[in-house]
Amino acid sequence: MKIFSRPAGDDQAPGKYGIAMVLLCIVCIGIGWKAVWLWQDVFPFNADEAITGLMARHILQGARPVFFYGQSYMGSLDAFLVAGLFRLLGDGVLPIRILQTILYTCTIITTAALGKSITDSWRVGCLAALFMAVPTVNVVLYTTVSLGGYGEALLLSNCAFLCASVLSNRLVSGAAIRKLDWFLVGLLGFISGLGFWVFGITLVATIPAVLQVLAVLIRSHKTTRKPFFIAAVLLALFFVLGSLPWWMDSLRNGVMPLIKELSGSAVSVEDGNWFSRSATHLFYFVFLGLPAALGFRPPWEFRWLVLPLIPVILIGWGVAFVIFVRLIKTTATGIRSKWYMLLGSVGLLIAGFIFTPFGLDPSGRYFLPLAVPFSLLLAWVLDSKFKQKWIQVLAIVLLLFFHAFGTWQAAGKNPPGVTTQFDAVSWIDHRYDRELIGFLQANGELRGYSNYWVSYPLAFLSKEAIIFSPRLPYHADLRYTSRDDRYPQYTQLVQKSDKTAYITTFNPALDEKIQQGLAGLNITWQEKIIGDYRIYYHLSRAVHPVEIGLGVDVPVREEK
Repeated sequence: MKIFSRPAGDDQAPGKYGIAMVLLCIVCIGIGWKAVWLWQDVFPFNADEAITGLMARHILQGARPVFFYGQSYMGSLDAFLVAGLFRLLGDGVLPIRILQTILYTCTIITTAALGKSITDSWRVGCLAALFMAVPTVNVVLYTTVSLGGYGEALLLSNCAFLCASVLSNRLVSGAAIRKLDWFLVGLLGFISGLGFWVFGITLVATIPAVLQVLAVLIRSHKTTRKPFFIAAVLLALFFVLGSLPWWMDSLRNGVMPLIKELSGSAVSVEDGNWFSRSATHLFYFVFLGLPAALGFRPPWEFRWLVLPLIPVILIGWGVAFVIFVRLIKTTATGIRSKWYMLLGSVGLLIAGFIFTPFGLDPSGRYFLPLAVPFSLLLAWVLDSKFKQKWIQVLAIVLLLFFHAFGTWQAAGKNPPGVTTQFDAVSWIDHRYDRELIGFLQANGELRGYSNYWVSYPLAFLSKEAIIFSPRLPYHADLRYTSRDDRYPQYTQLVQKSDKTAYITTFNPALDEKIQQGLAGLNITWQEKIIGDYRIYYHLSRAVHPVEIGLGVDVPVREEK
């Protein structure tokens, strides 16, 4: 590939047209890679994604939600964008995933632009984009299936880095600040605010980006602080503008509940003191989080992927990090400060995981922001230190093969498929969903009760003709939290119904309790098993969970 060659005196070879063509090829590879797995139907349609689809449908019906249903730390931008695609392509699962593919394609492109801006080399940018086009299974999963904001967060983080890097390039020489510079400052503030509303995880990128711009302004204008203060005001004003939905909701419902949600109150369920919890999170990061981020294991379970190559890949990353540290020490100050911005993002992410309640979840989704910095780091090391083309090609092919074969290996076990669910109790085989819907419609069972993982996919796929309230527990010990009831209007509809059914999955204890409860009320019923679903139907009268001792909050020990 010409892009990895180094013609003398021509850093931009093979020219703008050639760069555009190379980048277009990389984008096509990324889209094609996602299309392969979408065509193979390896991604189960789970409840979190169903809620995004339901929100989009409700938006088209006139609803204007500010946050993801049932949680106030993730904005509704993803649902609004999905609603736009629903308008164009129709209602369904595929448009949700097409949107994620569009967002990730933009992330690939901005990764290339970021590499060029940081290192002044399109080779580095395009090579990093190639690593992003065929990424680890962790990145494939969370940029294809919607969980409400991960795709947007990744793209907004790239845009924040890019704004800061371009501003650094323009201001580092101490040149007069122009209108474009102020525009970029305001844009960075707006992106930071938008990311804050969409998903707080963007703060690990936007905080270092903002600090980078302010630091460059101080260094480049030592005789006056006026540019610094103007930039600070602009950043603050446009931050508020970008996060305006968050502030408006805080005025209506109070700011403290939003801050608690943002700081992880929903997952703060661990015992022990802060030090013991942090030690546990550190263990999770080293032995579970990093292996998922590097593609050594799928994020939903602990099993090795492409085991024979793991030592080689691990050594390769170790060598790359050592060389990177040496390169940083000898590179120009302007380039070094931009790398520090990315390293600051990595450090914030790790610190946030270890020292906050979010460290309870080592599945891999919180490590998604590591993908871009790691890809850029490896691309820079390969381009700067290894001049021999064969070494570059070998390293590239080896890493891409490891990512590709690891994804194939992970997808080969279905169920669960390439799933967002890291608790085996929620590994439902959704290939039976259509049969389940047909059975319920044929028997007139349109209202009832089930668990979180069943209720919302059922509602979306049936176009809300079938409504089952998520008032049943899914844990084997029958723990339940009302947070599962993300859209209370569904529960209200079921409670008004004169006919109810029950659906359970993988829960013998719950089945026993339901059977004993119905028998104790002298209720007659029939049962049907379809795939992983057990249906209790044709009840002699409507029965609600509280009548059989279910649907009552019990403290949970973990978050979905």
